[in-house]
Amino acid sequence: HRDHPLGVVIRTYDQRFSDNLAELLPEAKALCAYAISAEAFAGAAFGENILSLFRLQDQTVLVTEYNIEAEDTLNSKLLSQVAYGYGVVPIYHQRAKERRSGTTDPVNRLMPSDEERLEVGDRLVVLATIAGLKRIERGELSTPSRWQLSVLPPRNSEVLFAGAQVLHNVAGCGLQTAREFLKTLPGKMELQLYNHQAYSLWRKLSEMKQLPVQLERIKSDSIVPLPHHKP
Repeated sequence: HRDHPLGVVIRTYDQRFSDNLAELLPEAKALCAYAISAEAFAGAAFGENILSLFRLQDQTVLVTEYNIEAEDTLNSKLLSQVAYGYGVVPIYHQRAKERRSGTTDPVNRLMPSDEERLEVGDRLVVLATIAGLKRIERGELSTPSRWQLSVLPPRNSEVLFAGAQVLHNVAGCGLQTAREFLKTLPGKMELQLYNHQAYSLWRKLSEMKQLPVQLERIKSDSIVPLPHHKP
């Protein structure tokens, strides 16, 4: 139909032929079965379980399962670090204790929170390209930005416990380090954060009406502030 044109998908078994078709029929999608299979085999060569794959925006996306081990580059990472540092999309996370007991609710584990931290024995399923799987295999996290967190003394000291938990869960800061920092306010702390982490941290801390905070990105010799909360 003229208003709803059909896309043409062509399966081939020769990559050169696929490339030629792409030039002759730019609106068509020529998929080389051997090339796609090769990416799946390459992903499996890293020792991971490739559950499925599909094509998206001219890239092969691999649905990959990880079983977290002690020496794994994913061990102890926040899912925010996994997602933004390795460039993959976590879609399922199952805790080791849930695997042992068999009590996991699959629906509740889909699209897990960025604040979850991976531990030995956990199961993680991600969407990733071959490049993303290579980065995980090599432990090559992209470099986060530098941020400066400024906190004034709270109007109610009871908020400090929750503030330390937020620093630990969102920013990846050690829990004891966070508690010690919040005991000696006013103070400033430099953090290594990906942009999504930074905005999540600012939002959660700003929701604590009794805790005045400001978060600024350190860029070269200048500081770029996020809007800060004034109680």
